[in-house]
Order: sequence, then structure tokens, then C-alpha cells
Amino acid sequence: MCRIFCFCVSLSLTILMAHSSQATTSPPLKVLILTSPGVYHNYELQTQALAYALAERVHVQVDVSLAEVERWKTTDFAQGYDVLIYNICMADNQDETLIANLRRQSEVLGVPALVIHCAMHSFRETDLWWPMFGLQTKTHESLRPLTQIQTAPHPILNGIPKNWTVGNDELYINLQFEALTLLSVISADNRPHTTAWLAYQGATPIFGTTLGHSDETLDDPAFQRLIANAVLFVTGNLSDQGAVADRLDPVSNTINIIDTVSAPEGVVFLGETGKDCAYRQLAIAAGPCYLGCILNPLEWGEATQICKRSCERKLPSSDDIISTCSPDAQSNPLPVSP
Repeated sequence: MCRIFCFCVSLSLTILMAHSSQATTSPPLKVLILTSPGVYHNYELQTQALAYALAERVHVQVDVSLAEVERWKTTDFAQGYDVLIYNICMADNQDETLIANLRRQSEVLGVPALVIHCAMHSFRETDLWWPMFGLQTKTHESLRPLTQIQTAPHPILNGIPKNWTVGNDELYINLQFEALTLLSVISADNRPHTTAWLAYQGATPIFGTTLGHSDETLDDPAFQRLIANAVLFVTGNLSDQGAVADRLDPVSNTINIIDTVSAPEGVVFLGETGKDCAYRQLAIAAGPCYLGCILNPLEWGEATQICKRSCERKLPSSDDIISTCSPDAQSNPLPVSP
């Protein structure tokens, strides 16, 4: 619990609002970030980066819900918030009751949402999650620079460079898409794939972006602007001309931008050390299989890719990795069977 407390205090002391000359008395936008401990991503750093990106540009107050699956499954957790941000990675999960309640927050209660990167690969073995935000994807290309194509003018793209290239990220391969494309990228096989978009559930807007794998992306000012614009737009505070409501100008003094960080007993962010541990567990589990795919002279091209995908069945679940690589467990890590 100390780790969570220190995380909160660190953010409170370091986030500085510097864009407004007068402190505002208007209430901030209430933001709830739902996130995961982190296996493939450093969600501790990403949560700080998202909070900073918003606070630097918008008058917000942020709460963080870390892996509170029971809360997400059984309560109307969105009540009292202006917007939800899903920055989760739950690829193995197929819990229909959980998915239904996550969807209920926007589809029934009408709370707008942002879905970022691995949120799209969460629950990916079901057809129950992606219809909420309009894009189905199960795979991605390797990390590389991604040059964004703006499909049409939109307030969410205000301030985003026309020639914006994300330095190092994953291109998620679109399988089905039912929304308005804002940004896209050409894949290795010369096909366009949407990377930022806007969907609606009734009158409730939901913004999505498949960008956000690397720390470099989270630190990119254009990405930060994209997220801030999206929060403003889905909450009805960004005009068609890209103007922000005056009451939401960021304040000039240091404030406690993160109000609470809540998590189940014993659950903490894995951090960089935990992520290194996770990669070791993955390498132990699937490394020999991957190597066999590459060295087998009878398997080249597509056959190699099929072989590699078959190796994924050997990977431990995210929950098992988190249990093994949590700070309390690393002094005596559990073995992973190859």
C-alpha cells in the first residue's frame, strides 16, 4: 500500500499547472482512469503521464482504479464522473458479466469514455467488448515509427501536426470497424488501419486510439494533446473550432491532481522491475518454441508466423505473471514451465 501512497504523493507534488494566470473556482472535470498492474506496459508511468497530460491542458481531478475487477463488475463505478479512461490490458479475460457492466457505464448511464491501446485487445476472444467502441482487433505489427494520416478535420485533431509521426508504437490490425476514423496508418501490407476514432452509444461519445504502447508515445506532446482534446470533446467542452470552455482552463498553482488511487488489498503496479520480470517469464515459457519456428527450414514466411502464433498457447496468463512478478513475490519467484 505504501507504493500506491507514494505514487499518489509523487504526482501531487510534481504536477504543475502553468497555463492560466488565475486560479479557477469552477469545479474540475472528474476523470476516472481504469488501469492494470502492467505486464506488457509500464502502467505506473503511463498513469502519471496521462494525468500530467490532462492537468497541463485542462482543469481536471483524476481518480485511479487499479485492477479493481470486482468493483468494475458489480457496481456503477462511473457515477459521479464526467469521463472514464480505460487504459487496461485484460486479453485473457472472457468474463461476460464484467464486460456487460463496463459497457453499462456508457451505454446505460451515459458516461463518456476513452479507450487506449491494449483496452482494444482486452476480452479479445469474445465478441462482447469491441462493439462498445467500434473497432475489433486481435493482433499488431512490431514496434516501429507510425506516420499518422488525418482523414478529415475534427476538433479532436486541433493542434495535432498534419505530418505527425509517432516515434515507436504498435499498429493494431483492424478486423472490423464501425465508427468515424480520425487517424490511420498504412500497414506493412499497404492497407490502412484506423489508429484514432470516434464512436457513439446513442448520444454518448466514445473516443478510441490504438496508440499508446511505448513510454515514448505517452511522452509525445501530440499524443498528450490528442488525449486532452478527446476528453474535452466527449464531455461537451470543445467547440467545433477547437475552443475550450473558459471554466476548464488549467489552473496556475500546484494542486493534488490525483485525488485517490484505489486497488484491492496487495495489488500494486509492477513498475519497470516487474515488467522486466514479466518479460523473463514470457521468454522462459515461449522462447524455445519461437526459436524452433525461426530455425525450422520447412517453415518460412507465413508458416513461420503461424508457428509463432501457436507458441502463444504456451504463454502464462497475465494474472499468473502479475502474481509472480509483483514486488512482494520477486524475492522468491515461482517457476514457469516451458
